[in-house]
Amino acid sequence: GGGRLLEKNVVHATAAEALTMAADSANPGEGGALSNIDFRAYYFDGCGGFYPHIINMLSAALIREKFNVDKPIAVGYSLLGGNKNVVEKELAVSRALTIIARNRGMRMVHVLDDPVTYGISADIKKIGGSEGGGGGTFTTWHILEPER
Repeated sequence: GGGRLLEKNVVHATAAEALTMAADSANPGEGGALSNIDFRAYYFDGCGGFYPHIINMLSAALIREKFNVDKPIAVGYSLLGGNKNVVEKELAVSRALTIIARNRGMRMVHVLDDPVTYGISADIKKIGGSEGGGGGTFTTWHILEPER
């Protein structure tokens, strides 16, 4: 596995630059390199531990004109730094994601509330990567589903 990514699959831009459409009327319909792709899954790397960046990235990805609310979307993210304020950080991101989902006619489900349903081992840990429990990376996944 591994190897170099093809240049056509790599975009050097912020999430907002890559995923959103142009706001000016001079270039209607033009947007970032990924703005016309209806992704079914996103993973946001918040290893700096600064959760507002994660909220900005998921907002850019999920608050778009071209967005199919009839299919579920997986959204995952990580926060580096172990246990320090991780509950508050996760809560802030989850609340933002819930608001976005609601505004799009969807609902948010926390995958680790019922991991077996999503094909994940029931003994999965949210914080890993560090022996002895003193740090590591916090990772979680949500599913946005059509409101029923």
